[in-house]
Amino acid sequence: MIQKLYQMLILLLAGYILGCSEQNSGGGIMVNPASEEPTVVDAALAIAINEDRPDGITNIFYDSSEQIYVWLYWTNVKGRHKIEVRWFSPDEGSDDAPHREEKREFNSPNGNQITWFYINRPLSGFTEGEWFVEVFLDGLFERSYVFDIR
Repeated sequence: MIQKLYQMLILLLAGYILGCSEQNSGGGIMVNPASEEPTVVDAALAIAINEDRPDGITNIFYDSSEQIYVWLYWTNVKGRHKIEVRWFSPDEGSDDAPHREEKREFNSPNGNQITWFYINRPLSGFTEGEWFVEVFLDGLFERSYVFDIR
């Protein structure tokens, strides 16, 4: 009985020591958003939109792709809002002018809204590499999405 107690104590002590090493460092934080704060409850990058839903959800596209879509489902957006989407190719950084930028307004009577935006393939095809798209609502950054062009 005492031997089992010592074994358990040694295992607990070893777990504590190993758990405190710098190799396993990290952290986390939790935030309670305001109950009426606009929220993206679902989003996707896709090859098409079919009946207001993303079709062919992926984060890998090809230089020959015709269009690339970002689809967003919003909640807590009752009333009039402005949405802005900025597409960045591997040639641009977040401090540079975007490859493409689009601004739209919507008016949601019930607080829910689906929006989507797309970019067309340039004549020479999409530049290969890592792209990203930033989404803003009423001038505030909401999200960014990273995708690859091959």
